[in-house]
Amino acid sequence: MTAYTKKILLAISDREVAEGFSAFLKEKGFETVVCFDGASAMETALRETPILIILDLYLPVIKGERLFQILKNNPHTSRVPFFFLSESQKEVKGFRIGMDWFVTKPFQWEEMYGNMKQLLLLRGITSYSLGDKDFQGRLSQIPLADVLQMLRLNRKEGELTVTSGTSSATVFIKDGQIFNAAIGEVEKEKALFRLLSWKDGTFEFRPAHVTAAQKLTQSTDSLVLEGMRQIDEYNNSKGLFPDENSLLKIKIDTSSLPEGLKPVMYEVLNLVKHYPRVKDLVDRSAFPDFEVYKTLVGLLGRHILDEIKEAKRGDVPSKGIVSPPRAIKIKEKLISRWSDMLTVNFGKILVASTSMILTNRFIEACKDVPDFLVDERLVTSKYSSKNTLGDLGRLKLYGGMDIILFSVPTLKNLSPLLKMISSNVIGIIVLWDEDGNADIPQLAATRNEILSRRRVPVLHIYAGKNEPDKTLIREYRNMFGLKADDPVFTLSSPRRDNIQNIFQSYFSALLKEDYISGKVRAI
Repeated sequence: MTAYTKKILLAISDREVAEGFSAFLKEKGFETVVCFDGASAMETALRETPILIILDLYLPVIKGERLFQILKNNPHTSRVPFFFLSESQKEVKGFRIGMDWFVTKPFQWEEMYGNMKQLLLLRGITSYSLGDKDFQGRLSQIPLADVLQMLRLNRKEGELTVTSGTSSATVFIKDGQIFNAAIGEVEKEKALFRLLSWKDGTFEFRPAHVTAAQKLTQSTDSLVLEGMRQIDEYNNSKGLFPDENSLLKIKIDTSSLPEGLKPVMYEVLNLVKHYPRVKDLVDRSAFPDFEVYKTLVGLLGRHILDEIKEAKRGDVPSKGIVSPPRAIKIKEKLISRWSDMLTVNFGKILVASTSMILTNRFIEACKDVPDFLVDERLVTSKYSSKNTLGDLGRLKLYGGMDIILFSVPTLKNLSPLLKMISSNVIGIIVLWDEDGNADIPQLAATRNEILSRRRVPVLHIYAGKNEPDKTLIREYRNMFGLKADDPVFTLSSPRRDNIQNIFQSYFSALLKEDYISGKVRAI
C-alpha cells in the first residue's frame, strides 16, 4: 500500500453531489479526482491508483458494477477499496467484506467521512488518512480490538474515547502502545478487558501528546489477546459464578491460611469484609473481573467463603442514610457557614484516634452505612497501629455532595500539617479505648488544635470491644472536658443502626441553627 497516492476518486454521476462532497473532503485534507462517467473513471483509476474509490453503481457509459469488475481484476487497482453508492441495497458480485462498503443514497457527508477513515485504517493506509486528524466509528462496525491493533500498527499517540450507553471510557495510547485504560475510577487491565467486551457504542481517537502515567507495561498485542481470552473464558464459565446480588461471608479464621497465596485471593478476602455483595466486591477489586470471579469460585468450593443467595430484607441497605431534602439542606448550611464550601462538592471529617486499629474498627462498622465507600488503599493495605494520614472512605449524599473521612495523626505540633489539610473540614471524629488511656490527653489536644482553626461538630466515640460502664464514661468525659449532656457514642453494639445513629447525630449537630450561627460550642 505504500505506492498509493493521496487521491480519492469520486465516480459519481450527479455533478452537484460529486463537486460538493469533493469540496468537503478537501477541507478534511484529502486530494480528490472527480469523474461523472465510467469511462473517465476507469482511465483515471488506472493512471492515478487512488487510495479509495467512491463509485456510483449507475454511472453512464460504463456501469459502476462493470467498472468494479474491471478494476478489481487489474493488478494496479486490485487492492483499492470501494464505496458503492446506490438508492437501494444491491448485491454486487465480488463484494469483498472488510475491503468494500455499501452506502445508500442520499448519504450524509460526515457519516461517509467517518466510514471512509475506518475502512482506510482497516486497510493499513496511514500516510494520509490518519495523519494528525481524529477518527471515529461504531463498535458494531469495528470491534475495539481491531481499533487498538490499527493504532498499534500506525504507532499513534493520543486518547481513544469509547462510549456505550451511559458509560464512557478513555484509553491512552503512545507510540501505538496502551499506556492506561480508565472507566470512571476503574483502570488498567480491569478497565481495558471490560472495554473489549463492549459490542455496541462509539469510539473516537484524538491525536494528542499523552502525559498520563504508564500503568500498563505489556504490549498492545499481549493485552488484547489476554483480554479476549478472559472474555471467552468468562462467557463459557459464568454459569458457575455466584449471583452478583448474593452476599458472601467468610467461614474461617483467615489468619490460619497458608502464606504465599495469590494476591487476588488476599484482596478478595479483605474486600469481603467491607463489600459482602458479589457485584460490589467485583467492581472494587483491582483485578480483572474474570480473575475475581474465578477466585470466588475457588474460595466457595474450598468452603472458605459462604454464599447467601437470597439476602433477607435489610441485609443490603437500599435507602441512603440522608434523605434528598436533608442532603440539600446540609449543603446549604455548609455554604452559609463556610464560604470556601461554595465552590466544592465535598467536605472532610477528620478522624483522630489513639490507634489505627480503632480507626479500622470504625471504618469496618461504617461498611453497612448506605452509600458509604471504603477507600481502596485502606481495604488492601495492612496498616500498623500508628495513625496514618489520608482518606479512609466517603459517604455520598444526594446532589453530588461527598463527606470524606480523613485520618490525621495525633501529633504534639499539628499546626504545620493543619495548614495543608484544614480546608473543607466540616467535622471531627475522636476514637479511643482503654488501651489508649495514656494517649487521651494528646488526642484531646489534637481535637482542640483543630477546633482552634475551625469550629466544627465533634463526635466522641469509645471504640472498645466491650460496653463501658457509666463510671468509665464519666471519667472519659472529664478527660475530654465534656459536659454532662455532651454525647459519647460506643462501637460495641453489633446493631447496624448504632453507627447510623452516630452519623445522624453528626448531621443533626451540623444543621442546628444555633450552631451554624456560632452561638454554641462544638459538641
